[in-house]
Amino acid sequence: MEGIQGISGIILGYSFFRYFSLPTSGINKKLPQIRYKVIQLFPRFKIQLKKRILHVHHWILLSAVFVLLLTLTNFSQLLLLKSICLGGIIQGFSYQDRFSILQKI
Repeated sequence: MEGIQGISGIILGYSFFRYFSLPTSGINKKLPQIRYKVIQLFPRFKIQLKKRILHVHHWILLSAVFVLLLTLTNFSQLLLLKSICLGGIIQGFSYQDRFSILQKI
């Protein structure tokens, strides 16, 4: 049962983040932009510095959540949520700019 839950969570997480984070997808184009001064919160988390933009990719945020869940719970607790995070992390690594965190303006 745990294996099915884990695999289905990875597939669900990968699919979800693929459809919502792919810049060319129709869903992504319809998402509202939420910005407060130099911080863009949605659909991408970016902080504008003086001459650069700090782009915190979704896989970085999901990695932090994943590690937090691993340390606070045992393996089988919240397995679906952990596997959804893992699917989103795997999907985030599929982009060419996956390690481009500081970008010049």
